[in-house]
Amino acid sequence: MCLRSFTPLAAAALICLALAADRVPPAIDPGSLVNGASRMPSTLAGGAIARGGRFSLSGVRLGPEHAVKGSEVDPPVTLGGVSVHIAQGQTDLPASMLFAGEERIEGMIPHSAPLGPVRLTVVYDGRASEPYLVTLVDSSFGFFTTETAPETLLEAQRPLSAVPGETVSLWGAGMGPAQPEIFLGGKPAGAVRRAGEESCCKGVDRIEFQVPANAPQGCYVPVQARAAGRPSNVIGIAIHPVGQGCQDQVDWFQDSVRHAARAGFVVLARIALDAKASAGPDAGYQFDYAVASFGKQQSGQRPFPPFPPFGSCTLVTLSINLRQLFSEARQPDSWTAIPKPTPGNLGLDAGPSISIAGTAGLKVLRGAARERGLYDALLGGEVPFTQVQRTPLYLQPGAYTLTSAGGQDIGPFTARVEARRAIGWRNRGRLAEVRRSAGVTVEWKEASRKDAVLIVAASSDHNSGDSAFCVCLAYAKDRRFTIPPISLGNLPPTADDDPDPSFLLLSELPLEPPVRIEARGLDAAFAAFVSANARLVKFR
Repeated sequence: MCLRSFTPLAAAALICLALAADRVPPAIDPGSLVNGASRMPSTLAGGAIARGGRFSLSGVRLGPEHAVKGSEVDPPVTLGGVSVHIAQGQTDLPASMLFAGEERIEGMIPHSAPLGPVRLTVVYDGRASEPYLVTLVDSSFGFFTTETAPETLLEAQRPLSAVPGETVSLWGAGMGPAQPEIFLGGKPAGAVRRAGEESCCKGVDRIEFQVPANAPQGCYVPVQARAAGRPSNVIGIAIHPVGQGCQDQVDWFQDSVRHAARAGFVVLARIALDAKASAGPDAGYQFDYAVASFGKQQSGQRPFPPFPPFGSCTLVTLSINLRQLFSEARQPDSWTAIPKPTPGNLGLDAGPSISIAGTAGLKVLRGAARERGLYDALLGGEVPFTQVQRTPLYLQPGAYTLTSAGGQDIGPFTARVEARRAIGWRNRGRLAEVRRSAGVTVEWKEASRKDAVLIVAASSDHNSGDSAFCVCLAYAKDRRFTIPPISLGNLPPTADDDPDPSFLLLSELPLEPPVRIEARGLDAAFAAFVSANARLVKFR
């Protein structure tokens, strides 16, 4: 009787729940609103949303299950039952719709939208989301990439390539009334012409510039624009001599590991860190670390970011919380899980451990418990922010023999690595603060004049965790490098009371091919010694 009396009530409750679920409004993911061309987070300087510019956002219940595309020439204000409203005070304007689906919307902000703080609301079949607060600006230009360019703009979907003296066309959105500047490898490109809006695609601007005769050459020469004082995202262009192909900066890496299906590495590293982000005595730490990784890239290409040409910088922006990353780094046992495994990469088993034999004895890299194909070990020294007991440094100059008995996927191997002295950072103690508008010069003492020096400046937004990484490449023999202001423009400033870890880092990398690891199951693998020197800074 009790079950019978309850059954109608249960059925009624389920019906009510179903009806209630049907009335649940759309929800926009926090921090998901980005520039529709560059996809740069809107919290970064170059990711600001401009009126007349394109945008993209994600969420749930945003639109129909089967996505609908709008016209590029004359996009509607309602698409698949979805509309986006921009409101400020009594003003409420609809955005033009380019794409509407359950989890993603793309559109264009009206040219007449009000500047300053506005409320963006998604309406689907009469149900409105909670307002998303965003600040609109007059101009914020972003380049389209081959992945984000409109389908009808075929030219923008092709990789960029040119020879010195050639005129190049670039496409983007959000220019507004500003006049653009173009920087090639961090240096002004000279004559730049705004060619106007493309007839195929509303809101798409075309820019033309001539590649200077003295432009840096390589397969990924960074191109960056600046409009109304805001730096854009960075895209790459291959610049090469007439009748010849482009040449990568670090040939051995690009030609082997990047394009290998089954690849791996073992790296021995000496790391120095000034962990005090303020003026005063150097809070210096040194430690030795070893890491190995072996994997099969199932997506067809390894997603390593390309190196810029020597003497230039590129920019990488990510929605990654550096504060969380540094918090996780307090536990050395979790280091092989930082960063997270790359999608499409299948770890390969090289056995239970890899041993290192040197003058200071034997050390062992153990396999990571949660990730197949990853191995690491803290070899010695003092690690900041942890309770790990200080031990003697291990990697003194000399030869070290790496040995693995092999595993299910990779056969046994032996490799011999030569460790050298570490890179020295001459002016590290004077760089507690960096004015982004002035750039920053770093000076070092190299271990070998034949090496390269990788320079990284990084910072993250305190609230969103959106991060920007400026990556530069220099010859070790040059002993100094200046990061130009344009390359630092998208790094979020560091607040005085901000615990987030903004930092500068120098790392010496071999230019000559390192020791190859030959083993069953590997197409390409190497073993190398590198050194890195870093410090926490405050970007102003």
